[in-house]
Amino acid sequence: MKLLDKKNLNYLIYMVSVIVLIFIAFNTYVTFRIHSELAKLTSTPLRWPVGAYVYDKNIGFDFAPDVSGPIQDGSFYVKSHHLAYRIGEHDDGNSFQPGGVLSLGCSLTYADEVESEQSFTQVIADSLGIPAYNYGVSSFSYAHALVKAQNLRDEGVLDKLQAQYVVLGCWRGLPDRTRTPFPRIASKSIPLTAAYFKKEGKDLKIEYPLGSRHAFELITMYRKNGPELNFKKFSKIFFAIPRFAYVYLKNNSLSQQVRQIKPGTLLSDYEIYDFYFTNIESVFSSYHSKIIVLYMPMSPDDQPSEGLMKAIAAHPDIIFVDGKQAIKKYNVPLKDYKSKHPQVSAHKAYGLETVSTMEGFKAR
Repeated sequence: MKLLDKKNLNYLIYMVSVIVLIFIAFNTYVTFRIHSELAKLTSTPLRWPVGAYVYDKNIGFDFAPDVSGPIQDGSFYVKSHHLAYRIGEHDDGNSFQPGGVLSLGCSLTYADEVESEQSFTQVIADSLGIPAYNYGVSSFSYAHALVKAQNLRDEGVLDKLQAQYVVLGCWRGLPDRTRTPFPRIASKSIPLTAAYFKKEGKDLKIEYPLGSRHAFELITMYRKNGPELNFKKFSKIFFAIPRFAYVYLKNNSLSQQVRQIKPGTLLSDYEIYDFYFTNIESVFSSYHSKIIVLYMPMSPDDQPSEGLMKAIAAHPDIIFVDGKQAIKKYNVPLKDYKSKHPQVSAHKAYGLETVSTMEGFKAR
């Protein structure tokens, strides 16, 4: 009996050892594969300062507070306040004044390719003599902007800022970006997901992202320390593989679901804008902030969609600013806005037209 027990124990130890060795071998193989992908992903110089993008459990990614450094080509400066909104290179990153204009949107709102003081948010603020809080983030969608606003409320930031005006930067590409869980900063090989709008029956909801903190931490580590593999990197990847595998499989499942969505069940522009505006109004209602929607065209023929205008009509308290009129009124050259980020003259036109529209709204 004792001999049998000893044999069973030896067999058990043998099987456990085999399983452990297989696990170690598999993890080691996958670790080198992930290292190869990370090295490839981070081999080209990063456009933004290292650490500019951070993981956010509700959005998927966000712009970090207290960032300071030039964009890679030196064309403009990247700096964020302690409260995480964009500020100029020489602005104080800790002090602030309440009662300003707050903007939400993507890189067009952030004012990619121009300085902070040249953004339409700052033009509006300077015209009204109030502070600017530019919360535009490159690669953001309407879903990300909405969750960002909710985060700012829940973290008490909106209580501090008490924004008088909230400008929502809009353009034709954002509805499609809002329908997908895969952000523009994602990689095919490194799993990242972000919040998006999802339809369940007749109702819309925010679908929050899978946890991808490990991916963000690894990308940041490789950006900071270079692509060479060392023990610290190996260990961090090795022990994160079970989470990587889970997120990777869920990503594949999400990708299949997105591809299988039938055209008739796709979120319409109206549904997206109506849901976005309704929830933004809810977030800022207790601060009595005036909501402004600024539509920025990408060409002379670019018109606000029927869905957007229908949603504007359904929200009569929202002020709508048509950037196309601003382009014509202020003679913005085609080279400063067609199929590209708005340049200085376009931002100035958008800001001045927004102020003019606000004044006309008050006079009614």
